Amino acid sequence: MQANAVRLLGLMCFCSACFSPPSPAQQSVRGTISGRVSADQGQVRAFRVAAHNLDQRLWYTVFTRNGQYTVPQALPGLYELTVNEPGYASPKLPVYLLPGETKTVDLALKKSAQAAVPGGGDSNEEGPPSRASAKVEYVGTMEEVYPPGPMRDLLKQDCTGCHSDTLTAMHYTKEGFLHGIERMTETGPASFPNVLALGRTIISTSQKDQLAEYLAKNFGPGMPARRLRVDPVLLDEDVAAKAIYVSYDVPAGLPLAPDQGLKVGAPMVDGEIPLRLGPAASARTQLQAAAISPTDGTIWFTARHWNSILGLDPKELDPAKRWRNYPVKGEWVAVSGVTVDTKGKVYWSELDGGMLGELDPATGKQIRHIIPQKGVGVGVIADKNDNIDFALIWGALFGRLDAKTRMIHTYPTPTPDNGIYGLAVDQQGNMWGAGWQKGTISKWDAETGTVTEYPVPNSWGQIRRIGVDSKGAVWASEYNTGYLVKLDPGTGKMTEYKLPGNGANPYEAWPDRDDNAWTADQAHSGILKLDSKTGKFTFYPMPQPDQSVPKMETANDHTLWFGTRGMPVTVGVHFYPNGYTAEAPPLP
Repeated sequence: MQANAVRLLGLMCFCSACFSPPSPAQQSVRGTISGRVSADQGQVRAFRVAAHNLDQRLWYTVFTRNGQYTVPQALPGLYELTVNEPGYASPKLPVYLLPGETKTVDLALKKSAQAAVPGGGDSNEEGPPSRASAKVEYVGTMEEVYPPGPMRDLLKQDCTGCHSDTLTAMHYTKEGFLHGIERMTETGPASFPNVLALGRTIISTSQKDQLAEYLAKNFGPGMPARRLRVDPVLLDEDVAAKAIYVSYDVPAGLPLAPDQGLKVGAPMVDGEIPLRLGPAASARTQLQAAAISPTDGTIWFTARHWNSILGLDPKELDPAKRWRNYPVKGEWVAVSGVTVDTKGKVYWSELDGGMLGELDPATGKQIRHIIPQKGVGVGVIADKNDNIDFALIWGALFGRLDAKTRMIHTYPTPTPDNGIYGLAVDQQGNMWGAGWQKGTISKWDAETGTVTEYPVPNSWGQIRRIGVDSKGAVWASEYNTGYLVKLDPGTGKMTEYKLPGNGANPYEAWPDRDDNAWTADQAHSGILKLDSKTGKFTFYPMPQPDQSVPKMETANDHTLWFGTRGMPVTVGVHFYPNGYTAEAPPLP
């Protein structure tokens, strides 16, 4: 690796001495990098090849087919080329691509000692990691994760929406589990300071005692943890080789937001108990959600650990002008969801701040609208009339910022604490929400102002994201059990579609303009398209291994946008499932 770094530095010096940077006209004259990937062990099948343009601050990620790869229509400049495949060590090769040039670069990999960890993925987005277990049993279903018992139905109804299978790794005594149950229902604090996780859910003292006994019996000290087994997905090289990911490096030097809260283990201060986790408690950086502006095509991201709203101009060649940064003023709020209205104003939800944010990019002015009920916001979306619809996951309600009156109205869920995660709006202005904690698809009716819930029987909670297609069908993701579900609002009928590979964790459920449903599978680090006509899935591997994508946006040109979360490289990603086409040419 040190030799490669020396070679790269030497080439950079050589290039700066012998070549002047490409002019704007030359930059539009693209080139090609291709070659062969070989390995000393194993089969090279759909391996990801990453070409990082160090001048343009762009990444092109493509996949091999029969050991060959091609990076088409690449902007000229200095590249670092590598293969990013788990279990293999790859060289990092410097390549200088001139305008219109074709370069051939072969990469030889060596099998590494790194072993894949079964299971994969975070099952709890916001909370601290579970206590480590000395032994883990991998099983096929949630019914096997949680064995039969008198409290399993209650646990499925009220607990696994937040905790999935993480309860199995806590290994508390009965008293320890009981204390945790009381934190969720009575005393707090939970992961966020604004609300209790189950503050309105009625669980009797006797039920809490029995639930603690059930958990201690099955997962107490010395007991193995249980996890869902993740079976591999066989990659289709023909599909993967067509795909191209173009990733935009975030601006260098963005400061992490100052820690506004107390960290675990911090010194006691009068009047403050050190139990909160602020942003500095995690080194992970992330672009949480993406939204496409209808006015100018800017891609807006929420950048939680920078406490910022970032705007990306994907057509801008100059990396110094490509991004606009709008730090949220006042305090660290844990920005989460993002949407854009027809006038180009940007709105965000807050996990920690408990308000609804508004940004006018033309002036830089920010407004944070007070929500009548404190809570934790995730979903936010603008409807066709520029009403800003939002939802509280903890606090459990739908909300609307009226475009005309600028007043906020809120509508609680009938089922107590049925936190609304993802959000969508149909053609009639009805809001549809993902009932994360209690496992429902929920509808707020624009005419009556009432909320109707449709239970998803096999969900075990964690309905994360939701979307509405052009025909009014509602799509949702069942994160815990690996399904996409389609609801016919006219009949109430639900149809489930099982993702390939046991242990799949579908995060998104977002229809494109052809009514195909897209999702991101965290466990298998892939993006999937469900053909709504055939019911078949197409699997595309992610540009970085073990990648989690919480929220994506489908564009009118059949491409997708999303950001990275907790990855070695933090980027905004433009995904071309079918490569570059006349409809979807390369940007910038």
